[in-house]
Parts: sequence; structure tokens; C-alpha cells
Amino acid sequence: MKKDIAIVGVGGQGTLFAANVLCQYAMARGHQVLGTETIGAAQRGGSVISHMRISDQPIYSPLIPKHRADVLLGLEALELLRNVKVLNPGGFYILNRFCVPTVYSNLGIDRYPSMEEIVTALKRVVKKGYEIPATQKAAELGNAQMTNVVMLGALTKIDDFFEYSDIRKLVEEMSPPKFLKNNMACFEAGYSLL
Repeated sequence: MKKDIAIVGVGGQGTLFAANVLCQYAMARGHQVLGTETIGAAQRGGSVISHMRISDQPIYSPLIPKHRADVLLGLEALELLRNVKVLNPGGFYILNRFCVPTVYSNLGIDRYPSMEEIVTALKRVVKKGYEIPATQKAAELGNAQMTNVVMLGALTKIDDFFEYSDIRKLVEEMSPPKFLKNNMACFEAGYSLL
């Protein structure tokens, strides 16, 4: 058994929390897990990629090579497109239909592509993908910063490797008390979006 998962987004979106939940889940099931993050220059707003490698055999590197990821979760649309090369041909992505304009696009130096352009480009290179309004749903439930938990709920619905009740329990246990109620509502909402 081997499963490689990449979560991409920008700083402040909670990629690290989501990755930690998935790593804890895999370790509790007795699998070997290696993970790491690559974080852009800015703590908030910079590119963040979380790599998680899960296996029943030894793992020798925490970084997922090109074309090896089974799952690519994109908390931010352009970051998913930038990192689609990590996904293997039989893998799938979950795209949060949400854009965070880059510094260059805010300065008028570069143009941020439209959501339609991003989706069209993704569909040219990946056969299987899902699109959900995770940030919109999290905002409706009280806090857009809980996008990551909406995405976890959606992943649990799509991928049979992740048991709904176990992931839900980890989200509950790992959520800070002040976010617990909203996180649980966001997890359920993500599960129901697909």
C-alpha cells in the first residue's frame, strides 16, 4: 500500500493543519508516514505545499516526486495549477474554487488567470478532478479560514482510504476549542458537497 498526498495553498489557509490530520490518521492505522512542507517567502500569502507519503513499506524521502501524487488538494486555485505536475496520471485533484491574487497581479505586473482558464488548463492534463466552493461554504458557516476542514470533509467522501468517522474524530480532537463547533460544521459541509 502506498499513497502520496499533496496539499497546496497559500499561507494562512491551514494546509499544515489538514496535513497533520491526515498524517495522524495514517499513523493510527499502523502505516509509515513521512511528511514535510515547503513554505514560500511570506508567512501569510506565500506558497505552501504539504507533502504526505503513506506506505506499509519503508519511505526514504518526504518529498513527492513529479507525477507520483495520488491526491492533490488545492486550497487555492492557481497554486493547484502550478503544482499539478506532482499528480500521477491516475490520481485526482480537489480544487477549491477560490483565488488569492498574487503580489504581481495586485501590482498590475502580471495577470491572474480566470477560474475558467485555470479549470480548462487542469482538464487538459488531468482526467479526474473535483471542484468545490470550499471557501464560500466555510465563510457561510462563520469563518473562511476553515476552508481546510471543508476540503478534508470532501476528501473523506471521495477517497475510500479515509474513514469518515476516524477523520471526523481527529478534526474534533485537534481543533482548538474556540474553532471546534465551526470546524465540525465545516467538515460535515465538505462531506456533503460531493
